[in-house]
Amino acid sequence: MAGEQLLDMMEARGGSDSDYSDIVFGTVVSEKPLKIQISNQMVLTDAFLNLSKAVTDHKVKVKDGNDTKTVTVLGALKKGDGVTMIRQDGGQQFYVLEKIGGDEDG
Repeated sequence: MAGEQLLDMMEARGGSDSDYSDIVFGTVVSEKPLKIQISNQMVLTDAFLNLSKAVTDHKVKVKDGNDTKTVTVLGALKKGDGVTMIRQDGGQQFYVLEKIGGDEDG
């Protein structure tokens, strides 16, 4: 029922599926401030980017036997990293989902 209502709303709005959201690939061209290039002529600045936890340095708790420790996961984006993004409805915001390719150990 809710699915039908959503489909009706999308049909009423019109447009193609990619008008709602789309997968986009890019390359980090600057770390601070963060900039990601998605085409020869388009570079996204941090104002248009929302980052998933997977592409940030962040702390997590881990358990080793009876001990619980907090460790830092080093996931921050670096110049040259390839990324997968989701272009959100309207194309004004991009959710940076994950890094692609490259050296995962570096």
